[in-house]
Amino acid sequence: MSTNIIMHQKEGITSEDINDSFVRLLKYRIKMIQIGDVNFYCLGGSGEGLLPEITHIKDENDGWFEDNEDWNILQLLDHPLLSEDHTKNVIWNPRLMPLDLCQTAILSSLPMPGSVHELPVGHGMDVATMQTVQDKKLPFIELPMTWWNDDSPCEYKGEWFMGYSGKTLKNIKENFTPEHVVEYSEKGGVWKYIEDNFKGVVLPTKLAQFSPYYLNDQEKNEDLNAQFEEKIRPYFPQEWYPPMQEEMDAPLFSYDHEWRDVSKQVRFVFLEGEDDPKSDMYARLWLL
Repeated sequence: MSTNIIMHQKEGITSEDINDSFVRLLKYRIKMIQIGDVNFYCLGGSGEGLLPEITHIKDENDGWFEDNEDWNILQLLDHPLLSEDHTKNVIWNPRLMPLDLCQTAILSSLPMPGSVHELPVGHGMDVATMQTVQDKKLPFIELPMTWWNDDSPCEYKGEWFMGYSGKTLKNIKENFTPEHVVEYSEKGGVWKYIEDNFKGVVLPTKLAQFSPYYLNDQEKNEDLNAQFEEKIRPYFPQEWYPPMQEEMDAPLFSYDHEWRDVSKQVRFVFLEGEDDPKSDMYARLWLL
C-alpha cells in the first residue's frame, strides 16, 4: 500500500513551514521503510518555495471560505491524485511533531471497506459488529482520540491527523452544502462535519499516541502530566507498546531531566498556541 501525506497551506502557514514538516518526517526515514511509495502533497498556496519532492495541489475552493479555510480540505476526499484504491491518505497538520517510533502509525495500512480480516490487532469489535461492517462494506477512518480535558466539542482530533483509503470518503464531500458551514460553526467545523457524516468505522489511534503541548505554558503542560498519570498510567503495562520497558515510569513531559523528554508512549505532539515554537526552549530542544 502506498501512502500520501497531504498538508494544508492555510493563511499564516508558509511554504517553509510545509518544507520543515516534510523534512521532519524524512528524518524518521518515512520514505525508506515503506514498501510502497510515500508521496507528499501541499494543498493551497501558490506552490512557490516548496521543495521539489512536494507536489502542489491547487486549492480549487480558494476564497470560498474566507472565515474558515479548513473547509477547503473537503476537495481532498475525491481528488484524482488521491483516489487510487489500496492507498492510504493522511491529512497532516504542519504543527504536528513526529517523535520516535512514529512510522508505524503513519504507514500502517487501512482495511478496504468491509474487509474485517484486515483489522488491526486489538480492535475490540464484537462478531455482530464485524458482520455488519462486512455486509455493508463500511469504510474505515483513522483519527486521534482525545484523552485530556479539552474545550473542543470534538472527541477526535481530525484537524491534527486523519487517515483514510483512496476515495472512500468522497460521499462526505458530495453531500456538503454551504449551509453546513453555518450549522457547524459552533460545533467543531469541518472536522465535526466529517465525523458526523462518516458512515463507517473510526479506528482510534493507540492510547495516548497523540498529545498536545502548550507553547510557553509550563503550568498547562504540567497539568497534562497530572492527567497522564491519572488517565493513562493505570492502563500500563497492558497498553504500553514501546520496546523500552525501563521508560514506562517516565512522565508525559520531563523538564530539566538528564535524559528524558517526552514519554515513549507518545509518538506525536501537537504544538498548541500562537507563539513561535522557537520561542519555547523545550519545544526547540526536543520537538522541532
